[in-house]
Amino acid sequence: MRKAPFAVLGAVLALLSISGGGARSQSVADAGAAAQTRYQGTVAIWYGSHFEDTASHDWEPIKEWNGPFHPLLGDYKTSDREVLRQHLRWLRRAGVDVIFYDVCRVQPELTLFDLPKQKTLQLIVEELSHQEKEPRKLSLALWLEKWNSNPTAEQYRFGLDTILKDLAPRDFYFRLDGKPLVVTYLNSAAAEIDALDREYAPLLTIRRLSPYPGVKGWRYFGPAGDDECMTVNPGADGFLEEAFIAKYVQKKPVDAAALKTRGKAAIEQRADGKTFEDQLLKARQVDPKLIFISGWNDWAWCLQIEPAKEYGFKYVDIAARLLGREAETRPYR
Repeated sequence: MRKAPFAVLGAVLALLSISGGGARSQSVADAGAAAQTRYQGTVAIWYGSHFEDTASHDWEPIKEWNGPFHPLLGDYKTSDREVLRQHLRWLRRAGVDVIFYDVCRVQPELTLFDLPKQKTLQLIVEELSHQEKEPRKLSLALWLEKWNSNPTAEQYRFGLDTILKDLAPRDFYFRLDGKPLVVTYLNSAAAEIDALDREYAPLLTIRRLSPYPGVKGWRYFGPAGDDECMTVNPGADGFLEEAFIAKYVQKKPVDAAALKTRGKAAIEQRADGKTFEDQLLKARQVDPKLIFISGWNDWAWCLQIEPAKEYGFKYVDIAARLLGREAETRPYR
């Protein structure tokens, strides 16, 4: 997903600001208090498909430019049912409530017209339809976007209609303010999509998500937000994504030697989990309706908390602990 130029990202991360909303009765000030006080709101996480038909966008850049982290499951595809089931188990272990499934596809790049064909989405729907024996139930909300561009108005309308017809009636589809939630991400302004958001507002709760400071909506990089939604992440560095776009989409030369040293900065930014801890604590102080972790398996942006060979279950278990959900997630450990 094309998220933000590095200059903008640097400014966002440097600010580390929390805007809007004051702390409420369940706010906590330190890790010990957080672990002892259950967060009563909703925990959502970004989840992307890797990759149903090809893996060159996801795993090849890690190999080509010395990516700092490697999935514990290896170069997987989420269209593999056993891989998906393992992910769902680990998401429950982390204390997650809602999967924000990003429908964008990179290779081959598909549109929202192809939404009903997505193998990963089909598997998620099938698995969430049979959670009777699970101590922790997961919900689903769709995240609509098109990689490296914007969907057309026709594609976007098709996506909204598909959600209303095929997904919103299911008991596991997540509702916010009494209506099915749809999260959207745009790579540039789109007045026609703004108009569709207003048209569908009586039927859906639609929230726009953005990495840009000052843009109305939920934030992509944390810690930032308000008492409706606070965003947190373990760190963020999109050098693999940017290099992939430059070399394979724009056909520009890249400095491979320099790229192979960039992973050190991503590791340092994570501070062995302390960045994630600090952001979760800031979110807990605000005590919003929803804490959004951005995200589970965005390896191209080094945003993932999915278990890796380098850090194991560190981030999964930090989440459960600082959400005060260690006890209830014990069956998944």
